[in-house]
Amino acid sequence: MDVLLVNPPPPPSQRVSRGLMGGFGMVVGEGLCYPPLDLLHVAAVLEADGHRVTVIDAESRQLTAEALLAEVPEPLPPLVGLTTSSATLELDLDLVGQLKQRAPDTVVFITGSQGSKVPDLALKNSVVDAVVRGEPELTVGAMARAMAAGDDPLGVDGLSVRRGDGFEHNADRPLLDGEALDALPFPSRHLLPNDLYRIPTMEGPMQTVQSSRGCPIHCTYCGYVVAQGIPWRGRSAKNVFDELVDIVRNHGVTNVVFRDPLFACRKDRVKELCEMLLEADLGLKWQCETAIKTLDEETIEIMGRAGCVSVSFGIESGNAELQKKYSRGKIKDHDHAKVVMDACRRHGIATRGFFMIGFPEETPAMAKETMDLAVYLDPDTVQFTAVTPYPDTKLYKETRGSEEFDFSKFTGTTPVGVAQAMTGDQVSDEIRRAYRRFYLRPSRIVKELKRPQLLLQRFRRYVGLVQQAASEV
Repeated sequence: MDVLLVNPPPPPSQRVSRGLMGGFGMVVGEGLCYPPLDLLHVAAVLEADGHRVTVIDAESRQLTAEALLAEVPEPLPPLVGLTTSSATLELDLDLVGQLKQRAPDTVVFITGSQGSKVPDLALKNSVVDAVVRGEPELTVGAMARAMAAGDDPLGVDGLSVRRGDGFEHNADRPLLDGEALDALPFPSRHLLPNDLYRIPTMEGPMQTVQSSRGCPIHCTYCGYVVAQGIPWRGRSAKNVFDELVDIVRNHGVTNVVFRDPLFACRKDRVKELCEMLLEADLGLKWQCETAIKTLDEETIEIMGRAGCVSVSFGIESGNAELQKKYSRGKIKDHDHAKVVMDACRRHGIATRGFFMIGFPEETPAMAKETMDLAVYLDPDTVQFTAVTPYPDTKLYKETRGSEEFDFSKFTGTTPVGVAQAMTGDQVSDEIRRAYRRFYLRPSRIVKELKRPQLLLQRFRRYVGLVQQAASEV
């Protein structure tokens, strides 16, 4: 059977990577373009069952909706899926409507955490047939098998579906454990041109890999936790290594970004994978994200020797009260965080710090503590975002009130009404102040001038924040 999978066009004035923040999506800079990994995982399962799959990535090619529709196969395949995000959901559902106008009998489904956690909202405001809840691979595979066999594709577990004038929520599908993740086929990277995917901190094409899912730290605002669950579920080191070999030898790509929320949850698995990489000598360079408290010097040292060039750390707040309440104490203390950052530098690994401003009781003085911590740790790059309560998180439930948020503003950079001690304008001002304070230090300016392309991209991102603030007044 033919199946079409679509990563829809980007919004007119923003670049939104739909797979970030656990599938809720996030605004990104112009130099970053990740492959639609969830769709490629789904495609691999479908191809393993013998289906013919076409993937159109409108984001990487900067296609408009009109250009995308011109490329859609005629006749439209019987099963079509689109990936979505919080900020782009309205646009994505509009595209669903255009596809259904062309072929009313085609079954169209969406993936993505926004629809997964608020399925009624997606179904109510569109003509989409089904919303995939949770991990999409086996659910979509079951849909295709049912359709090919002449059975009801909307009757499988893991879906919320349209039935007549109402909606039905089928039974949940259990999360995949480590063995089940190992059993999944590798993403169907041959369906897209790999040279389109890049990240500013790496030279040349890159690919993304998900070696584990879930995070037991369970920060109160984290989209990854509600999308992937609290239990950490890791693939075996050998299975991850085999995928890396496939990326290098069969796709010619030597840059990889791991898309795990907690890559180093198990140090023994990290060490085993690094030992395999050292023995194979693939020439691979890779990045990952983890919590500071999961690393020690021994682990950092072998990661650096095995090709790790950068680690991103979720630090979030420099205020002890906010850190404990909302981030579950994901850093032990400021001095320990500095020790880990310095160890990364000693072993040739760049660092990136993620910080957030705009927690409910956060004041400008508390935000200054976060800026102080960023300067003290001095990572190679920083990202300051507005606190965002993704659906089904604890923060969402505590701050939602009687009405839904405006999910179109869930970009990661736009204050959405969480802060109580500051206005949205004040939160935006503090974010801009944080960037200025970090990057306009004399020592930092000297460092940044050695990387003019990155400096230009950061300047444009800052200008974008200013323009965004002006447009919201």
